Amino acid sequence: MNRISFRRAHQNAAGMPPRRRRGFTIVSMLMAMILLAVGLMALAGANAQTVTMQTLAQNRTSAIAIARAYMEQVRTRDPWSIESEGSVALNNDGLPASQGTFIRSMTVTETRQNLIKIEVSVSYPRGSQPVQLTTSFFRGNGLSGAQ
Repeated sequence: MNRISFRRAHQNAAGMPPRRRRGFTIVSMLMAMILLAVGLMALAGANAQTVTMQTLAQNRTSAIAIARAYMEQVRTRDPWSIESEGSVALNNDGLPASQGTFIRSMTVTETRQNLIKIEVSVSYPRGSQPVQLTTSFFRGNGLSGAQ
């Protein structure tokens, strides 16, 4: 290849030598920034969802603990004196509080003679359904308590 044909092969249509590309173009930088922003937004959304789910799980765990503790307390009572109870507002420790975020109630139904079903229900913040614990309690032959 001679010198003239070499020059023509490396010139553009206007007869100018081609630009040398160095670095990134502004379009490629904008695309990179947009992809980075979308990725960071997705990560932030996932982090917020994780915190929300963790809070919900913690509230549900507290509600289960409150229901279990109350169920154990009810089981120590005289079986003939156990009756349904209305709603009671409770704090995180299961103690009655006027501004409590947990709501506990108890329903007692007689399923058979001397056999009752006790259901303790605890509603918790942001929970879609309350926690419900159910047990059956045999009252005995009726000789030890009032009927």
